[in-house]
Amino acid sequence: MPHWTEQFIERPWSKDHIVSLKDPEFYELAAARGGSDKIRRHDPLSRAAGYERKAGTSGQHHDYDTTKPQDHDEINVFKVDDISAIDKEKKDWEQALQDGSEVVNVRDVKNATLFFTFRLLFFSATQNHAFARYVLPVASDAFGKQKWPGKKDDLGKPEDVYTDSESDKPQEKDDKSLTKALLSDSDERMHEKLREEMETRRNFENNPAKPDGDLKLLDSTALRQLESRLSTEDQMTPDSWVPRSEKLVRLAGPHPLNAEVDLQDLFEDGMITSTKLHYVRSHGPVPQLNWETHRVAVFSDPPDIIADPKNWTMDEFSDAEKFKVVEMPITFACDGNRRKEMSMTKQSSGISFSASGVSTCLWRGIFVRDVLLASGLQDQPDHERWFVNFEGADHCSEGYYATSISLIHVMDRTNDVLLAFAMNGRVLHPDHGYPVRIVIPGFVGGRQVKWVHKIWVTKEPNNSHYHIWDNRVLPSFITTREDPLASMFYHHENTACYEQASLYFFLLGPSHNEILSISNLDDNATYNVEGFAYNGGGTEISRVELTLDGGKSWKYCFKRYVEKPLRHGEKHWAWVFWSCEVSLKDLKETEEICVRATDARFNVQPEHVSWNMLGMMNNSWYRIRPVIQESSKSILFKHPVTNRKENDGWMKPLSIPSYDRKGSGSDSGYATSEDSKQKKTFSLEEIAEHNGQNGAAAWLIIENRVYDVTSVLDWHPGGSAALLSNAGKATVDTTIQYKQIHDNYANSKRDECYIGDLTDEAIEEMEKDARRASEALAKVKEERKGLTLQPDKFVRATLIKKIAVSSDTRTYQFKLPVDEDGSPGSFKLDIGKHVMLSVHFDNQAVLRAYTPIAPVLPSEEDGTFTLCVKTYFPTEGGLYPPGGLVSNYLDCMNEGEEIDVRGPVGEIQYKGKGEFLIDGKGYYFDKINLVAGGTGITPHWQLIHAILSDEQDPTTISIIDCNKGYDDILMREDLAKYAKSFVDRFKLWHVVSKAPEDKEWKYGEGHLDEKLMREHFYAPEDGHVVVLLCGPPGLIEKGAIPGLEKIGFEQGKNIFGF
Repeated sequence: MPHWTEQFIERPWSKDHIVSLKDPEFYELAAARGGSDKIRRHDPLSRAAGYERKAGTSGQHHDYDTTKPQDHDEINVFKVDDISAIDKEKKDWEQALQDGSEVVNVRDVKNATLFFTFRLLFFSATQNHAFARYVLPVASDAFGKQKWPGKKDDLGKPEDVYTDSESDKPQEKDDKSLTKALLSDSDERMHEKLREEMETRRNFENNPAKPDGDLKLLDSTALRQLESRLSTEDQMTPDSWVPRSEKLVRLAGPHPLNAEVDLQDLFEDGMITSTKLHYVRSHGPVPQLNWETHRVAVFSDPPDIIADPKNWTMDEFSDAEKFKVVEMPITFACDGNRRKEMSMTKQSSGISFSASGVSTCLWRGIFVRDVLLASGLQDQPDHERWFVNFEGADHCSEGYYATSISLIHVMDRTNDVLLAFAMNGRVLHPDHGYPVRIVIPGFVGGRQVKWVHKIWVTKEPNNSHYHIWDNRVLPSFITTREDPLASMFYHHENTACYEQASLYFFLLGPSHNEILSISNLDDNATYNVEGFAYNGGGTEISRVELTLDGGKSWKYCFKRYVEKPLRHGEKHWAWVFWSCEVSLKDLKETEEICVRATDARFNVQPEHVSWNMLGMMNNSWYRIRPVIQESSKSILFKHPVTNRKENDGWMKPLSIPSYDRKGSGSDSGYATSEDSKQKKTFSLEEIAEHNGQNGAAAWLIIENRVYDVTSVLDWHPGGSAALLSNAGKATVDTTIQYKQIHDNYANSKRDECYIGDLTDEAIEEMEKDARRASEALAKVKEERKGLTLQPDKFVRATLIKKIAVSSDTRTYQFKLPVDEDGSPGSFKLDIGKHVMLSVHFDNQAVLRAYTPIAPVLPSEEDGTFTLCVKTYFPTEGGLYPPGGLVSNYLDCMNEGEEIDVRGPVGEIQYKGKGEFLIDGKGYYFDKINLVAGGTGITPHWQLIHAILSDEQDPTTISIIDCNKGYDDILMREDLAKYAKSFVDRFKLWHVVSKAPEDKEWKYGEGHLDEKLMREHFYAPEDGHVVVLLCGPPGLIEKGAIPGLEKIGFEQGKNIFGF
């Protein structure tokens, strides 16, 4: 056995490797908290060259006066002396939540949270390195779970980092001619390509793995590698703060994320996969970690194996004077890649990856070997086997994710086992292990532990749940966990997946459902078939061959390599791309296009799938079938499977049961037939009868489950109208709207109302409606293509101005991100539509819709938008003492902080000149009555401003604006100005609970009722008249609707609510 104590850490490079993250003040603070105070940083408050932005400010683009010096005092630099006070405040609210000594609210948490109160100081925080958002460190439903007097039980609530490989570019031809025999044209072309391929391999140089420059911040090139927007699918999960590309196809529900991109997108992305398109395999929520405070414990069990156990900091890992930092292209794949194909032959257990669960990135880090040596690794006796264990900080359903590999493998210099802290030139993305992870070249993805926080050496393999019960290739006769021999094989060392299975090859071009027109092509025309291949253990792919006749004959495929693919003279850690020209004549005659591979050890890829229960390590031939379309004179190409739910690959699918949305990947994730037998089912006709009208019960359909919410109508925080508007309706819009704004507490209350499921026929109709909703969303996205504000993605908006307009109401002006050309972000919200804000808590995001008061008209666009929001402050002895979550969060925001926004949302749109689109249906109204209460004036203001600004719009308006007192009337001067200027088109009436005694008051006092509306509103018989409502539930449901119905208006016909 080697003597580890006599070996040395890899010698660092002569030039410092720098991780540019924070400004000096932060490290003083970190040192005071027991962290590292070593400062090897640029100043994040100096401007980045060429950009009107301060370097290190998380990609934000603020306007700065470059003629004036920038003073650190302007951003409230946090002083170390204040730490104890902050820590005490944090302990206070945490303790209060635990012992119930007082009611805690959002303001308590936000104001006591270092990273929020002094947000500007931390714009360069690595938590934001990949446009990730900071998370309020408390669950959103923690406030509502508290006890308080009088509480009712039912109350609640990258410059792309890849460099074009020289082998990607056409090689310059050597002037020296090779001696050639008489060859046909096709043979001569092949001869030349072979010469070029041989020349490429001959010129391979050993890759020294020296990093290419310092790590990048969120500069102007970041969006080529990273996604900046948040997905609506993540907002009700603990991962609400993680930006993810819309190209990632989710394979097992929204959470935890298990996703891959389409095969063609992966191939077209190039030989170095963009960070945002790298496949994702997760077993639980993404941990909310921070570079400055994260520690990695290195120790041993028994303790005498590691002489100097230590908790290492990220600064120490990235210290170029301590460790050699390296960077190299490495390919790894999920063990279950191509599981979906295997399941078509016989059902296997786990996430149904198609063929895109593989990626190649530039990984930067230090050798695990060096860290172990620096921690005092002792000599391993010849007769013992030692193992290195890795554990991630991700807390999954079965505990922390952990595994182990042989210590001998880690300590072998030629295996390049990395503790990686960067990918593609930037610190790690949260989905991929930020701030540090394990990368083991040539090994399966299941051993590449993310978010690593423990590394320890043992004399036995790891015994955690995920090491034993996952990433195994069991014998084919083991078909269930209940098999008497199953447990024995799960614990058998030889079933564990370590090195990637030999030889994975994929056909990517032609792509799935690609159509090749052949009407104008002769048989001599050629088609370029393309794909990629990768191997395990660093063994080189020596040959790729393609067959069109079931393996009777083979065509040679030409390979392309990443730049500098060779390590240690023989190791190839990255995939190769390949191509082969095929004649049109052969394509027409073939039934199947197949590829096989041979590696440097002359292992050959197997022809057929070798089934195993967990669906692991499928590396059989990949097959594409061309179908001749006689009518259109074309060829349609079909891949075996796709990663979409509506799989239309050529492989005939089995009857696959529903997969557990927990995404655990275990065979227990499937619903059983016994479960479905016990559930009561309802048809859409039955549900339609329960619309909450005329004494009927109110039923809702949410995710194909039926809920009787009649008992909730009286106490629902959003008022009964929010429920009744969806009661009895067969539409996925109910599910979409519900998931946008409800938290776990609401989910628990919802589950109490569960009464059954939809029938199969009803589910089929709902799927049709889902397609309708999907098409409607796609139409909106196409209409808004190129605009900053998007309906299904959250973008960051920066608070630039906050103004108090009353004791409890503020206006907030936010700046949108600038466009790629540097121009102001484009808002362009239709009249009547709202935006959705997202605030991130520990367990999920909390969403709220608000209607901007500016801009309203296209001429008012300036890259900003303004909201007018009432703050529901915490109260002692009130109905809900913690107060409003989002409104208090907004009120505590400092200028320069960010929030997430998407849009448009809402079911009412004013198209101009009396034309409305409401719930997808067109209406015409030339007279509009408006009922407003408090900040409910905001959507009405949009309408008033738009109509009265258009001289060609003949529509007339009458509004009754209801408030508690004079000072609560919002936009009072603007409304008065319009009432004075447009007497014939706009009628204004205010009503307050108590008239002001110190001011002249010509409006009403009291409450909204039928009499008041008869006096000031257009009557239903006056023509095309509509009433639009927006205000507190009590005002609308008890004051407005009963009186309007007595006057002759009808809900759903000429009464609508924003």
